[in-house]
Amino acid sequence: LFFYLQSITESNIRDSLFEQQKMRQMESTQQISEHIGSDISLATAMLETLANSFYLQQGDVAGDGIKKLMKDKYIQFNTIIDRLFILDKDDIMVNSFAPRGSETFLGIDFSFRNWVKETRKGLTPVFSAGFERQDVYRIFITYPVINRETSQYIGLVGASIPTVNFFAHYGNVRDINSQFLVVLDRNATLLVVGANQDLIGKNFFGYEVQQFINHNRLLNNLTQNLLAGNFGYTVYDYGEGERLTTVYPIFVNDKPIYFIQLVTPTSQI
Repeated sequence: LFFYLQSITESNIRDSLFEQQKMRQMESTQQISEHIGSDISLATAMLETLANSFYLQQGDVAGDGIKKLMKDKYIQFNTIIDRLFILDKDDIMVNSFAPRGSETFLGIDFSFRNWVKETRKGLTPVFSAGFERQDVYRIFITYPVINRETSQYIGLVGASIPTVNFFAHYGNVRDINSQFLVVLDRNATLLVVGANQDLIGKNFFGYEVQQFINHNRLLNNLTQNLLAGNFGYTVYDYGEGERLTTVYPIFVNDKPIYFIQLVTPTSQI
């Protein structure tokens, strides 16, 4: 009877601890999502300010005035972005600020990039899917420059964000043995994944990732619901130990742009 009662007590304690952790983690996931969304919104507002500045509205895409304004904004936002640039109406890079020693890409034609095509077509801000260059995965935010009087397309202002460094501000993105973050874009491409750095840039439903998670049905269902704009949680084990995962969309301008998963080994709970 003693051992039976002890077992019941331990089970109740475990259930209570798990329930408390689940609630805390759901709240934490939402807070992280809102924090990320807020920072991306601030960067987008900065691009809007540049697009509506006197210099760009006059068509001065490469003069000293816009360069000084861009430099000030780059210094202000360099904890979020790693490059701030302007493309002219022909999609040529005419102005660029980046870390010392980095390429400027001045004079390069970017018309083949999807985020450039989307900006020209929709004439609205664009939040790109991921893009890899020199082993660094990045996302791009762009804002069209349109003359307010003539409605003429002048070009675009844009910023790139290195995904690992950016999302590391909000949680662990490198250690599978403790609570870590996973972030996906709208195409289910992994932008960061604490479980395995080699999976960055891979599609969640593609061969490599599905092999890694052993085609876990619970995690796949949770991720599909997340990409549909829903929040939630599940508990699963794909061979690396049981985990509690909570998920939440990252909203920018009231639209789900990116998506996060917060993963905790239940052994820690």
